[in-house]
Amino acid sequence: AKPDVFAHNIETVKSLQEKVRDRRANYKQTLRVLEYARARGMNYTKSSIQLGHGESDEEVLQTMRDLR
Repeated sequence: AKPDVFAHNIETVKSLQEKVRDRRANYKQTLRVLEYARARGMNYTKSSIQLGHGESDEEVLQTMRDLR
């Protein structure tokens, strides 16, 4: 089935991936999954990020740019 919205969470900024996220998934992998979904015709993709783990404002902004 082709969902209306495809979601895959980035979870946190790149520098905190190993502290916050399971090591079997990572930042670049998430970006590739979202890119793959868009390339396969998903009109809408989304992701979520947790805050409050010590990330800087610039790291959050960079994550948003990477997702875009």
